[in-house]
Amino acid sequence: MAENEIIKHSRKVFSIIRTSGKSIRYKLGEILIEILIIVIAVSISIWVHNWNEKRHEKREEKEFFTGLKKDLQSDIENMTSSQKFYEFTLQGISYYLKTGTGQIINRDSINKYSDCFFSSTDLDPHIARYEALKSSGRFIIIENKELLNDIIELHESIIKRIGELNARYDQHNQQIASLISRIANLGENGEVTNAVSILGRSDFRILMSTGRGLIANNIIPIHKTGVSKCNEIISRIDMELN
Repeated sequence: MAENEIIKHSRKVFSIIRTSGKSIRYKLGEILIEILIIVIAVSISIWVHNWNEKRHEKREEKEFFTGLKKDLQSDIENMTSSQKFYEFTLQGISYYLKTGTGQIINRDSINKYSDCFFSSTDLDPHIARYEALKSSGRFIIIENKELLNDIIELHESIIKRIGELNARYDQHNQQIASLISRIANLGENGEVTNAVSILGRSDFRILMSTGRGLIANNIIPIHKTGVSKCNEIISRIDMELN
C-alpha cells in the first residue's frame, strides 16, 4: 500500500516539473508537498515493517522459551539422576578404600557396590532447540541479554563440561575394569575369591583414589551447578512468559 503511494506521488512530482505555465516558486511548493508525503509514507512503511518484525520475533521468542523450559526440565531430571549415580559410586569407592586398609569385608556391601567398577552414566542433554537457534543466527529474538548469556553459558560451558567429565570417568572406569579382569580370581559360583588381595593392591587403590577425587571435586559440583543454572533460567523464563 505504501509502495503504491510512493509511486503515485513520485509520478506527480515529475508531472509538476513538466507542467508549463506555472512559476518555479509554485512548482517548488507543490514538489515539497509531494516529497513530504513520500517521506511520511516511507516512515510509516518502515514503522509498520519494524512493528510486524518485532511481533514476529516476540512470537518466536515465546515459542523458543516454552520449548527450552521443557528441555531444561528434562535436563534437570537427567542431571539429578546422574548426580545420584555418582554419589552412590562415591560411597562405594569410600567403602572399598576403607576395607583395603584392614577393615573387615562385608559380603553384602561388596555386592552392593560391585557395579561401581563397571557402570557409567551420560547426560544426553536436550540441546537440539538451542543449537537450531544458534545455527540460524537468531539469538537476536531474545531481548533479555542477561538471560541469553546465562542460556549460552549453560550450553556452551556447563553442559559441555559435564559431558567431558562423564567421558573422563568412563575412561577411568575402563582402567579399573581392565585391572580387575586381569587380577581377579573367580570361584565356581562366579564370586571373586581374592577380593581382600585386590582391595589392598596399590595400583587398585591409586585408581580408586583418583576416581574419588574426580567425582568429589569435579563431577558432582558441576552437576549441582548445572541443576542450579537450569532452575535459575526456568524461573527467569517464567517471568518473561508472564
